[in-house]
Amino acid sequence: MRERLEKPGGITHYRVHLLEQPQLSRAGVTHSEGEQRELIAWSEIRHAIAAEVGEPEGVRTIVFDLVAREPNGWVAYRFDTDPGEDAMRVARHIAEGLGPDRPSVSLKSIATDGIPTRWYPDLDDFEADSIHLLETDP
Repeated sequence: MRERLEKPGGITHYRVHLLEQPQLSRAGVTHSEGEQRELIAWSEIRHAIAAEVGEPEGVRTIVFDLVAREPNGWVAYRFDTDPGEDAMRVARHIAEGLGPDRPSVSLKSIATDGIPTRWYPDLDDFEADSIHLLETDP
């Protein structure tokens, strides 16, 4: 799990939990936690953020952050997939699970036509920009 400290007065805690072997279902996202499978219910997710990360001429991936609020701050449950049909299928499933208000514009775009509206050269830039969305959430 990564922790990130941000600017004074803004979000000071942004944790990222990388999901092992995520599987999407009607109930939410299951993932491996040691020897067990755990469920993150769609109702726990406040935001779903998606973006293409990587260099245009190099390795690229679509990163999905499913963001939940915990008692001690925000946590992003993260996984990725290849651009194209895989990303489109995943984005559609997430959008359906969350309903119309919680997916980001970029996630909706990937679900609709496979094209992300957000691109970042690395995860640090992706996280820094995502924090702005969380700062506006009460």
